[in-house]
Amino acid sequence: MNYKYIPPSSIKKIYKINKISFLTRLELISQILRLNILYSIQLAGSGHLGSSLSALDIFLCCSEYLKNKKGNFFSSKGHDVPALYNVMASYKKLDFKKIHMLRKLNGIPGHPDIRTKNILFNTGSLGMGISKINGLSFANMFSKEKEKNIVILGDGELQEGQNWEAFMFLQNNKNISPLIIVDSNKIQSDTWVNKVKNYSKLKNKIKSFNLNFKEINGHNKSQIFRSIESHFKKNNGATIILANTIKGKGFSFTEASNFNKQMNFYPFHSGSLPENLYEKATEEILNKIHKFCKLKKISPPIIKNYKLVKKKTNLKSLNLVESYSKELTKFVKKNKKAIVLDADLTKDAGSSEVMLKLPKQFIEFGIAEQDMVSFGSGLAAKKFLPIFHSFSCFLSTRSQEQIFNFCSENRKGIFLGALSGLIPSGPGHSHQMIRDIPIIGSMPNMIMLEIYSRKMISQFFNYQKKIKKSLFVKLNNSLLIEKNFKSLKLPKLGNLLKVISSKKSEKIIICQGADILNQALKIKNQIINIKNTSLFSAVWLNNLNKKEILNLNKKKVLVFQSSTNFGSFGSFLSDKILSNGCKLKKFKAVSIDNLPECGQNDEVLDYHKLSSSKMLKEIKNF
Repeated sequence: MNYKYIPPSSIKKIYKINKISFLTRLELISQILRLNILYSIQLAGSGHLGSSLSALDIFLCCSEYLKNKKGNFFSSKGHDVPALYNVMASYKKLDFKKIHMLRKLNGIPGHPDIRTKNILFNTGSLGMGISKINGLSFANMFSKEKEKNIVILGDGELQEGQNWEAFMFLQNNKNISPLIIVDSNKIQSDTWVNKVKNYSKLKNKIKSFNLNFKEINGHNKSQIFRSIESHFKKNNGATIILANTIKGKGFSFTEASNFNKQMNFYPFHSGSLPENLYEKATEEILNKIHKFCKLKKISPPIIKNYKLVKKKTNLKSLNLVESYSKELTKFVKKNKKAIVLDADLTKDAGSSEVMLKLPKQFIEFGIAEQDMVSFGSGLAAKKFLPIFHSFSCFLSTRSQEQIFNFCSENRKGIFLGALSGLIPSGPGHSHQMIRDIPIIGSMPNMIMLEIYSRKMISQFFNYQKKIKKSLFVKLNNSLLIEKNFKSLKLPKLGNLLKVISSKKSEKIIICQGADILNQALKIKNQIINIKNTSLFSAVWLNNLNKKEILNLNKKKVLVFQSSTNFGSFGSFLSDKILSNGCKLKKFKAVSIDNLPECGQNDEVLDYHKLSSSKMLKEIKNF
């Protein structure tokens, strides 16, 4: 497949054209960067196209305004980072070569990270941006350092309560003047904002905090630029600008304004395009660029091609989220007191089918995990079974206190933490959840487990009825080799899952994480041929039977885990081994010791010594 982009040499020439106004130049650059944003996402195989296209013009105007001034602008939502990177590259804040390296090892991550040159804050975990810019502006004021600071928010992001805490700070601190721009494209991750938690009359809400407010067209570069300029001239406290934008702006078939608001999902929030749509989008934007250049009597830019050869595989993949979604729907249909709750991630966390087929047993909370969990406490108090859904990186952290409180009340609930593990690794460390075992596994009245196959998921929904405690289920979103997982069954509470069993097992290999087990099963035949070696998988992560522990006595135990080393399954296991008086010949855990790397799945697994080839080498040498 040939992917098209416009090189920096052509962009540089446009900046040198004197006969056009800076607004005309920005308009042309805007069209060019739409092509390059699409290119970078296609090359990565993932990324957030819709919000990148809605925020692009805001980023361009912020860069243009600050190019000769001291100041900072950053994206709080972070999903729009493909647009941010391309704007930074066009203003020489980022090496253009990095545009070819989106979501690749040693490239640029899927959400902003300060390890990237000229990125000031790590974002992508929503709701933190206003607080960060408040602190930055306060530091400027305290140090008598005059900087012009701008933060861009998503409109769905305003559902995070931290934003409103930060607004209250600004209400009492008029001596700082950050500019807050809301990219109001009307659609959050799953659906239209006003269908989830509508913040109608935002103007009145902002005014109630005694803050400045302005509403503009977020694609009109003149309005954006003049509004930024006006705010910093007045310098009379914070200003919130509601910039009305179109999600997917620039390509006719991705623009949200062309979709019926009665639809359940906007289809272009994330992910690369199918090849036929990519070709259609490329042809459309190049026609716009050529027409614009002809109208303004400007030489059209050079187009370059990048040929990507995709690896083909005949192996059928297992999508755990799809399997979970089907089994969840079956369970909820039979159990009228089961209520499914979701935090703006119905497609990615597996609650979408219940939302569509059993709407009376479904509640969408938007980007508000804390509210969702405490609401569930009220349901559980009346003997309903709340089933919570979000990414594990948000569910286990943002609502940690609420989950602990829920457990302290001896409530029964099921917490589904999707996107759990090292991979998929493209989104970067804000979304790679390798810390949920120590956070959740230590809670009283909570059993933590990970499920790997549709059969296990089905068995889980039946088995959980015997358990009075709450359950936190880790679900991995990477594609697994289906044939390897098809026969895996849910072991009894506290048991390890036997995958390869040797009669005289001296060497015990234990995998934690579907992504890690997937790698081990790629080398299943080689493991079988290693003398006296058995392979197990951890399903119950904070609960092991004493019998299972004693079976490890005088063995060599090697653990591979898709988690941090401290407080992980390996830590839990080693503690149980010691406390039960077992003596091992050898024990080792291969874990992730620092921030997980961002990149393509294979290269990140290999980097952290958790790829099948690195695992096999470790097993042979152990």
